[in-house]
Amino acid sequence: MKGFTKSLIVASIVGAVGTGTLATGTIANAESGNDSKGPRSGLVDKLATTFNLNKGEVRDVVDEFHANRKADHQKHMSERLQALVDDGTITADQMAAIETKLQKLQDERVATHNAEGELDHASRKKVHEERRAELEAWADEQGINLDNLKGVFGGSHHGHRGPGHNVE
Repeated sequence: MKGFTKSLIVASIVGAVGTGTLATGTIANAESGNDSKGPRSGLVDKLATTFNLNKGEVRDVVDEFHANRKADHQKHMSERLQALVDDGTITADQMAAIETKLQKLQDERVATHNAEGELDHASRKKVHEERRAELEAWADEQGINLDNLKGVFGGSHHGHRGPGHNVE
């Protein structure tokens, strides 16, 4: 019973903290297999120490949680894109291109996560503007209107900014 209680505590904390890290996109580095320096390593260490748990088991729980969240997100995104195909907003070929592009962008985020964290605000902003311009050019080549895909690529496009951004 004691082990079950600890597991529930760990799962609850992982769920609460994991939701925040997923929302902010900070799990990218950990998905690259970087166990010792990834953003979740501190969480794993803290949980293992605080609750006197085996670090490897905690890592397994955290990794399983994030894998399930990622799978749920991918399923939701596929369903959302399929609905756009069904209503004629995009074609099946465009859906396939979007899914491929989403995977490519995720791979790029994983690869560049640490380097971008070391950039100052102006440099990070420039990188994001360049990526947005590249995405818009890609969408134009595909005949895809990004205004119909708000949120699919993780942000807004065509000059529209989300909450917390100053409008210039």
